[in-house]
Amino acid sequence: MKKSKKEKKDYSNVSIKYVELTPTTIGEINDNENSILGVIFIFIFLIVIIFLLPYVVNFISGSSKTVTPNMPSSSEEVEPPSVDPLDSTKDEVEFLDVTSPISKTISGFRYELSTNISANSINVKVTNVSGSAFNLVNNPTYIELYTAEKTLLDRILITKQEVVSNATISFDFKYKDNTNSNQVPVYLTLSSKSINDYPAINVKTLDINNMPFLTCTKDNETLVYTFLANEKGYYLTKISDTLVFTNADESTINIYESLANSYNSIDGVKADILPKTNGFSFTSEINLSNVIISEKKRILNNLAYYEKDTEAKTIYFELNASGFRCN
Repeated sequence: MKKSKKEKKDYSNVSIKYVELTPTTIGEINDNENSILGVIFIFIFLIVIIFLLPYVVNFISGSSKTVTPNMPSSSEEVEPPSVDPLDSTKDEVEFLDVTSPISKTISGFRYELSTNISANSINVKVTNVSGSAFNLVNNPTYIELYTAEKTLLDRILITKQEVVSNATISFDFKYKDNTNSNQVPVYLTLSSKSINDYPAINVKTLDINNMPFLTCTKDNETLVYTFLANEKGYYLTKISDTLVFTNADESTINIYESLANSYNSIDGVKADILPKTNGFSFTSEINLSNVIISEKKRILNNLAYYEKDTEAKTIYFELNASGFRCN
């Protein structure tokens, strides 16, 4: 059968005729002032549809690929989640053979360890290989000693002092068996920790002013830290330090008399020497509301003298790992 010919459109009266198998005209754009707005609207609508189409397909298909804003590119390094270094079930914890020489670099510092089990001692050499001088105050490094069953025996804070570029400092530590199980260490870990790794503690509030305090003792020294408490924790406000000397010679007395004079030259610090049988005691009280420790390092050169508002859990964790016993 011969197809019918298309009829010519009559644009004078804008009539539309339909012919079989012929495209249908649904409208025409007039050359009036509103026509251009319609074109722009249709164009924007199509662009939006095209842009949203992959998302719609993704949603319908249940694809596992999701579009997340501000994600790093494949070339950027993503910081791994933090790991509790005391959790021996985590694969990230590296348990090292305590009898073997150990060399490990952490955050620009190389640590070389040698353990003498018969003497309960560890020698540590710390070398700054970062190329710049900075200290370990914010992220100090710890040695943790474990039994064969990976029970923690002792924790040792290596240092918080400054180590200049390319310098090496050597330390000797005596470790203990805090489990009283008479076991020797088989493994050790070496890791840097921050305040986020320190567990929360409860602080006693039995002093005469009903303020929370923490007492830490080591050898002939007793430190009492007083805190202000709020809903977030305990924050340091005062330090009292007492050193007791027995059978002290004249040279030692002169050293601490000079130190007392230096301490008393600082606003907020009071120091004194009190005679005792066969010796003397050196006492100092530091009101941190009136003194800034960081500006007085020349005189108050004691790593146990923390700055104002230091959290109680930091002092407890670090001093217990420095040979003190805190309660």
